[in-house]
Amino acid sequence: MTPPAFANFFIASASAGAALVGLLFVAISIAPEHTVMVGAPLARQAVATNAFTSLLNAFFISLSALIPTANLGWITLVMGLVGMSSSLTLGWNLLSHHQHWQNGLRNTLLLMGSLIVYGYELYFAADLIKTPQDTGAILALTELLIVVYAFGLIRAWELLGARRYGLLGWFSPLRDMNERLPVSTNEQPAPGADSSKQETQAKPVKGTPSQ
Repeated sequence: MTPPAFANFFIASASAGAALVGLLFVAISIAPEHTVMVGAPLARQAVATNAFTSLLNAFFISLSALIPTANLGWITLVMGLVGMSSSLTLGWNLLSHHQHWQNGLRNTLLLMGSLIVYGYELYFAADLIKTPQDTGAILALTELLIVVYAFGLIRAWELLGARRYGLLGWFSPLRDMNERLPVSTNEQPAPGADSSKQETQAKPVKGTPSQ
């Protein structure tokens, strides 16, 4: 049973997690062939799966914490193992393909970050299984869930094609792919532009009497 002092946090976390997972589904459904379907770039598949796993991880842990008789340690253990296995599978798929050393470094950092987060999750899960009322472990888990949400949101933002700059932008697994995106040449007329250049003047029809 989770101490009542953490109830508000887990209620807000479960609500936010459900909303964010739903929005991620909508974003992916717009162009699934570029993100999750067979034939999509591996980097995009990895980022999409990483974002989905992170948000789902935080959502289910928060939702389970609201069950009065549930031991939070067991669901945290299950979700930590799911996240760990998913990260290892994606990491193997990415690193087994020949790629430039910079892309290999970015994918390695993506894998290491996920493994560290889920490793801590398993550590706190073991403590909570032994002592479900350990407020120190629950407090540390809530802080870790904030990190999990941050990872999920950053990956989802990258998946939408948003560019990041600076050092953090360099570490994005989709950096090279975003740089290769074609720039649209369809320019819209600027507001206040001379309408005489935008419209074609009408020509009088032959045979029409003048007024």
